[in-house]
Amino acid sequence: MMSDLSCSVLVIGAGIAGWTAALRAIEHGVDVLVVDKSPGEFGGGNTLMTSGSLRAAGKNLKSAPQALYREVMKEGVAYPELARAWADHCPASVDRLRGWGVELADGPAGGLLLEPRTSISLSPVYKRDVGANILRKLKASFTKRGGRYAGNTEALRLLIREGCVSGVVAQSNRKSLDIQSKATVLTTGGFSANKVMVVKYIGRHAHECKLRGSPNDTGDGLRMAMEIGAKAVNLSYFYGHLLSLKALSDDRFWPYPRLDSLVNEGILVDRLGNRFVDEGRGDVAVANELAKSDDVKGACLIFDEEAWQGARSDAPFPYPKTPSANPWLMENDGCLYKRKTAKELARAIDVDGANLLRTLDSFNKASERRSFEGVLVPRKGKTRPLRSPLYGLKVVPGITFTMGGVLINGKAEVLSQEEQPIKGLYAAGDAIGGLMGGYHGGYTGGLCQAIVTGIIAGENTASFATGSVRAG
Repeated sequence: MMSDLSCSVLVIGAGIAGWTAALRAIEHGVDVLVVDKSPGEFGGGNTLMTSGSLRAAGKNLKSAPQALYREVMKEGVAYPELARAWADHCPASVDRLRGWGVELADGPAGGLLLEPRTSISLSPVYKRDVGANILRKLKASFTKRGGRYAGNTEALRLLIREGCVSGVVAQSNRKSLDIQSKATVLTTGGFSANKVMVVKYIGRHAHECKLRGSPNDTGDGLRMAMEIGAKAVNLSYFYGHLLSLKALSDDRFWPYPRLDSLVNEGILVDRLGNRFVDEGRGDVAVANELAKSDDVKGACLIFDEEAWQGARSDAPFPYPKTPSANPWLMENDGCLYKRKTAKELARAIDVDGANLLRTLDSFNKASERRSFEGVLVPRKGKTRPLRSPLYGLKVVPGITFTMGGVLINGKAEVLSQEEQPIKGLYAAGDAIGGLMGGYHGGYTGGLCQAIVTGIIAGENTASFATGSVRAG
């Protein structure tokens, strides 16, 4: 345990946002301490589960800042000052990662891969140990520069002295301790594993969704910041996917198969056999919509043989061409049913047969005339009629991480309800809000948000701790 309970910059949370913040701060010559409530060597956050896909709102991080800014502002929920700072810092963040020892490589469609030589595990497809390799390298670079780390140390509440956050009250080995700091960074992740918060902010039945992320993301930073008057935004949105309903009871169905392409090709119906969501908005948006409903476990994804066969080699970026959801779901009894007619399928998936027939007829006619005008639930994007035989897959939303959190400005300073900086308090990664979320999903990239806002936080905490101007 620490012998010195003071530091210039305190970083709470040892994920990729925490380490990038700590490294950028220590590069400016300040004393940095990182703490994490997990006893593990690399904390216990979502970084340990990453596959290493690094993209900025669907673009390469080295894209022109103006293009990145425009992309992240499309949803209409991002805060302009934060979005501008994020976009401006994206290109340089790639070189900073390389400088800290992280290996990067070009990936498909202009993306980047972190630690691309990490081994592959199957059943179903997922990359293994990417996150641990990233954190191992960042932590080594940090300690080489003289940084300190303390695991098994849980932050409980923020300390305030003379109107400025001055550290935290923490607990380690059941003992309370004060950690004094000139600047504090919250990199504690989101609140996806806090069922009370999930119900409060996402949907009253959202606790019945599948947790795809870390069980340690319990909203600690959000809670502590809000206790001292911080503003929180975009709390109703999360990043996640539709999963087979079997995922709730069988962890073989986590973290894959994901059903992105099948959602794009099919329709989602409720227990009555009615469409209730625009599937063309994308898998993330559809998962959010279902999570906000009164029956998060009652939906079924309907698709046809063409969609099923098309998914056979649809390994999503950045995975190699290895078996995807098809045929893995069928072989492992993944709540998937195939029938020759819609009437037979309705019986198999236990939905109203007459309604399902009407739903399919309405959808097919609208697809043929290429217009959903007059259809109760619209549909964006290209569609085609669904033909027998048909498949029905019972699904549930899987929540990977929450997109909302404490609002920060372009310097990563946590803002009050009046949107004024709370002196001495900064935040980064999944603990923040203000970049992601929106009707169409609004995903800018979890790794990208964490790395870039971590760098911004590290630069500005160092400046604040030393009383100097903002570092470039």
